[in-house]
Amino acid sequence: MTTVYLVTSALMVLTIAAVRHHRSSVSVPVTIMLLAIAGWNLVRADRGPIDPTPSIAVAINVVFVQITAAAFYVATRRLVQGRWHMSRWFWAVAIAFGTASFVGMLPSVGLTTGDAYYASPVYVMHLAYSFALFGGGVLTLNSRQHDPSPHVRHVVMAVQVGTLSVLTAQVLFPGFTPLAVATMAMVMAWTTGHVAAWSRSASRAGRLLDSIGVFIFVIDRAGRLQDWNGPAASLLRLTGHTAEQGLHVSSALAMSVPFLDESTVTLPIEGGELRTAVTVHPVDPLARGSDRVVMLRPVRSTVESSSFPAVSGALKGHDPATQTLGRKAALEMLRIAAVEGRQMLRIDVVPRTPRRADDVMFLVARRMEARATERGWLDVPWARLDTWTLIAPMLDPTFEGVPARIPLDDLGLDMLVSFHRPAAAEPPEVFVRRMTEEGLNRDSAQG
Repeated sequence: MTTVYLVTSALMVLTIAAVRHHRSSVSVPVTIMLLAIAGWNLVRADRGPIDPTPSIAVAINVVFVQITAAAFYVATRRLVQGRWHMSRWFWAVAIAFGTASFVGMLPSVGLTTGDAYYASPVYVMHLAYSFALFGGGVLTLNSRQHDPSPHVRHVVMAVQVGTLSVLTAQVLFPGFTPLAVATMAMVMAWTTGHVAAWSRSASRAGRLLDSIGVFIFVIDRAGRLQDWNGPAASLLRLTGHTAEQGLHVSSALAMSVPFLDESTVTLPIEGGELRTAVTVHPVDPLARGSDRVVMLRPVRSTVESSSFPAVSGALKGHDPATQTLGRKAALEMLRIAAVEGRQMLRIDVVPRTPRRADDVMFLVARRMEARATERGWLDVPWARLDTWTLIAPMLDPTFEGVPARIPLDDLGLDMLVSFHRPAAAEPPEVFVRRMTEEGLNRDSAQG
């Protein structure tokens, strides 16, 4: 068993190279978990699988176990809840239990006198604390067991199986427990490369995209379908086709290629004709041969409206064009920011040529949501303040932004990024007026 422990310890250290740091709030506790399990197995290799005698090695082993459990709990909370911050009580309890367990396991202290330490109050306390953390982490993940993301469901199932193996090992073969926990650590390392799948804002955005009357297709350079939203699948069904990867969209919709941005296309479909405005943009503007997003926005139709999902503009407080919060919600957001002293981010979009505002702002809103997710800022409430302006509260109070003008050449526009914080004792209505006065000469957004 000594060799098995040493190999497992080395494997945990090597697995650190597989950890992806897309969100440090998740990758850091996962890395700590891997290191703690490596130390746990290393100490076990020194002690052997059966060693009930209290010793300094046992005391160190106990600390490694508690670090593993705490890191697992923190990682799961941050995966599921985004930027979850540990309270001072969490740190205090972790330090108190770790110190008490370490000191209590030392033979010189005498709290674990007897032939074995397994029955000592110190070990029972340690076991209860560690399994409470492991159990809390597993229950946190279980809240997402019906998530629409296959990756999330696979991780939850893998952790459930791992938990069963840990419990079985602890009851029947305690020497195998660090090996069972190592498998759970590898699952956690795997999920660091898929943190975007855990974003509730991403899944909520998916539901919104499936509810709006815009047909969205992602196609490759050859015009083959790669991805689509719900209305797009409905549209293809009305043409007698089933949405699937590799389908030639141009043939299915009887559209000429290449797809032209800002063109108008009439689609002959079952039950009538559908006239649409076409918007095309690359998924990755910096990559040659990038897939392209083709959006078809209905302009005029002789098709029964029941064939497609309802426009989500009916959602209270939402701007139907951009699928963000509307102007009323934006003003309320500014008022709350003034009361709480929170910094606000403002994005002013400046098109270089005449453009349809709704199309452009829809794309900008999706870009900003994606960038926020990349930084680990999940569930950012974006709101459309006016026709060409988006705002959002800064979730990180320590973030110091620098105003900038960011060119988006692929969209033919510039973004003016600015940060606004209410002044000391500034009344909410004054802050709201100051934030909106730059847009008084613009058309207001819906909502």
